[in-house]
Amino acid sequence: MTALNIAMICDPIGDYKAGVLVSATRFGKLLKARGHKIVFIGARDKLNKKDNFHHGMKAYRFRSMFLPKSGGWYLAFPTVSEVKKILTAEKIDVIHIWLPMSGALVAIKAARSLGIKIVAHSHSQPENVFSGVPKWSQSILAKIWNKYLSWLYSKADSIIYPSEMAREILHHICEAKKPSIVISNGINTEEFKPADIGDFYERFGISRNCSYLIYVGRLFPEKSVPTLIRAMPVVKNQHPKGLAIIVGGGYLRPKLEKLAASLNIQGQVKFLGQLSDEDLVKAFNLADIFISPSLAELEGMTVLEAMACGKPIITTSAEMNAARFFVDDNGLLFEPENAVALAEKIDILLSNEKLRIEMSAASLKKSKQYDIHQSVAKLENLYYSLK
Repeated sequence: MTALNIAMICDPIGDYKAGVLVSATRFGKLLKARGHKIVFIGARDKLNKKDNFHHGMKAYRFRSMFLPKSGGWYLAFPTVSEVKKILTAEKIDVIHIWLPMSGALVAIKAARSLGIKIVAHSHSQPENVFSGVPKWSQSILAKIWNKYLSWLYSKADSIIYPSEMAREILHHICEAKKPSIVISNGINTEEFKPADIGDFYERFGISRNCSYLIYVGRLFPEKSVPTLIRAMPVVKNQHPKGLAIIVGGGYLRPKLEKLAASLNIQGQVKFLGQLSDEDLVKAFNLADIFISPSLAELEGMTVLEAMACGKPIITTSAEMNAARFFVDDNGLLFEPENAVALAEKIDILLSNEKLRIEMSAASLKKSKQYDIHQSVAKLENLYYSLK
């Protein structure tokens, strides 16, 4: 098949560790390796003040506005004529909308005027966008957001959902029913796998011979990290060597650190911040248990990564948490925001090494179903089907 020229529209494209940005980068790199040309259209930010290359792929960057409490995201504000110029010069065959933000609106209009096909990728839940606002307003804002998504998705030729749950929840809101496909974000099992952790303990000041409970993700309200911290006093009583290691960044970190101090469990909670890809794999491999207390996931990439490293999983039974569908014989579910229930599940696994070993093997086996190369092949076939 002939190589395609693909424009990926993702306002905050960069190396910030958020699921959609990681996924867009991974798919872009693997499509490039298959011979396709990938260009990104996004925002200028403090680290990317002009057009540059993102992991070897051209990134066009435009005037922007910082998005508060986003962890460093910027909204891009190109004009239609500017985007049309890029699409024409790069001979773009299809545009791929990764986020329903300002850049997407302009790119859709530009693509339509040139007869270029549009793929919209569902990577946004109201819970992601409005989790930090007062609870009384969340349902109102969610309805407005869903109406906006419905309008936006109606402009696409096809919609991609990362999980069946995402399709069930979001596809019904689309006023104009469009063809859709479920494509997992996937996991590169060549990178995320059981591995030695080397000098990870020493470099990050982590005590040896502990029971390691690992969380990886953004420190945002919908991730419900306080639930893990509140569970630790109970864990401490039952398993004095229990250590929660929290990997990731976000504006809630100071509050989370203050919470740990108020519970007098600073010694049982360690914040590592954002890690390099290499150290992230080592962090997963350090874990005795991977814990995701999240209230909302359209798939749950970090859960897949932990599974690929052969780890037992504990996550919530929250209605909007698609990661719960990854868990059967490889982990346990608990009631969302219930720290006592989480502590009980942790106790079950830390008290039973045989069960942990069995669940580890089950996670490793199950992760093979989500190899990212399968997902890239599905995405490539979708692009070709639109030509």
